[in-house]
Order: sequence, then structure tokens, then C-alpha cells
Amino acid sequence: MLEEFFIEYLKLKNTRETFATAMVVQHGTPISGKTGDKAIIRADGSVHGWIGGGCTHPIVVEEAIALMKSGHSRLINIDPQTKSAEGAEAKHFQMTCHSGGSLSVYIETVFPKPLVVVLGDSPVGHNLLKLAAHLDYEILWVTESQDSEMNKGGEKISRSFDLKSKNLADPTFLVVCTQGEGDLDALRVAFSKVVFYRAFVGSQKKMESLKKDLAEEGVCSGKLAGLKNPAGININARTPSEIALSILAEIVQKLRTVSSKSEHSLNDIEKSVDPVCGMKVSVDNTRYISILNGINHYFCCSGCKNKFERSPEKYLVAS
Repeated sequence: MLEEFFIEYLKLKNTRETFATAMVVQHGTPISGKTGDKAIIRADGSVHGWIGGGCTHPIVVEEAIALMKSGHSRLINIDPQTKSAEGAEAKHFQMTCHSGGSLSVYIETVFPKPLVVVLGDSPVGHNLLKLAAHLDYEILWVTESQDSEMNKGGEKISRSFDLKSKNLADPTFLVVCTQGEGDLDALRVAFSKVVFYRAFVGSQKKMESLKKDLAEEGVCSGKLAGLKNPAGININARTPSEIALSILAEIVQKLRTVSSKSEHSLNDIEKSVDPVCGMKVSVDNTRYISILNGINHYFCCSGCKNKFERSPEKYLVAS
């Protein structure tokens, strides 16, 4: 059972899935869960392993799902006593089974590591992959180059820019550093995915020209405005390695600022998916809302809202 637990753990980690682990740290008879029993709970409520049945199982599953949404871990106590023992580090649940007994379970949330995706074959991109790997971030290298043999510990995709089969669950940081070789193709791929951060390494003049082309192709203004250019924070960087350092510094700043503000996971902000462009939209902050049959639909910009309202059936079927 222990081997199966860790095989499942590694499988979910490698596929960048959010899940929770639950381990029994104390039990009082009569109860089926024993100290050391452990299980993995996925976001859909499915359980791999054992942490007790009867009244304890649904409590652990429900609490694990709630903790995945909040980004916290917690000790829970299930027993017939009052809530006097509940504190900041533990949460109490009433044991409702007639057989009685008590159980303490530690539930720990597991989120994907930050993922840095570099599109393009350039010295800046190469250095960024090296630096990100040193921080133990996941890295993914996407290139069209047929001659490039570099492997920075990530994964090289040759022949064409393609991220269709990749799980880019947040936190994902996507950086285009193509140096004029397939700029537009790489940006099309970048804007086809919903990610936490997008950046383009290149001049603002070039970026403005590329934005016009992308806008004509239908990329919405909300996504275009969210692209970071120039990439990185201003540290007067000159060399490719210094520029890569400035980009990684911005990635760390972005990652930790959001984390410290909310004290939750990056996925904890209530979001909705724009049915037109697929962009994640903050429900609380967007100004563009359309109500259809009593259901709110949220948009990143007025352009997407107008497209939806002209033919909503087109986008509702697509979503």
C-alpha cells in the first residue's frame, strides 16, 4: 500500500495536478482508520488509499477539497467531544457514528511547482532555463530549431511550436525569446494558452508591430495588454545572462507577491473563463459582464463581450 501511495503521488506531481495527502496521526478505538494510514485525495473527490470509512471518510474528503481551494494544510480532529479543543492549528468535527471513537488526520495540499516555459532558441532563453532549474522550478523549452541540441533539464519540442499536450496549470510563466525567428508563430501559441504570466523579449517597437498583427487575427485587447514587454525588472541588464536574471527576478516577484497578498494558492482568486478567448477573468474585478438566461458570463474586454452578445450560441457550444 505504501508503494502504491508514492507511485500515485509521483504520477500526479509529474502531470502537474493539484491534490492533497491525508495521514492518520492518531486514532482511538473503535475506529477503522489506524495511525499511519494515508491517502491521496484529488480535486474531484476521488481517493487513492485509506484513511477510515463510515463517518470519517466524507469529512476528510470534503475538508481536503476545501483546503485545495484555500491553499492551506491542516490537522483535523474527529471525535465525540465539544469544539473546545479547536484552535488555529486544528479543526474539530463531531463524530456522528454510533460506534464512537476518535481520529486525527493531517491533510497537506500539494500544488504544481512553478513552471517556466521558454519559446525560442536564444542566449537569453538558454540562460533563463539554467537559472530557473537552479531554483528547482520546472522548465520546458520549446523551439523550432532543427540544429539545436541543448537540453537544460527541460524538454525540447522540435519542428514546430506546440503546447497542446502540455499541462500549463498555474503557476506557469511563459517567455517568448525568439530573436526574430518565428516571433509571430510563438506569440500565437503563447496567446492560445491560459497562463499566469506572459513576456516577450524584444524591443517595444517590434512588439507594437506584432500586437497589431495579432489584434487583426482576433487576439483580444485584454490579453495583448497583459503581455509583459520589455520582459524583466529594470536592473540595467546588458548581457544575455543578466537579462535572463532580470526576467527570473520578475517571475519570483510576481509569484511571491500574489502569494503573500492572499495567503492562498494562485488558484484561490474566484475566476471565470472568458467564453470567447479562454482567458481567466477575476469575477470581482472585471467590468465586462453579460447576463444570459440568468447566468453571468465574464469577459476580459469589451471586444469579447460584444462578440459573445452578437452570437452567444457560438461560444456557449464551444465552451
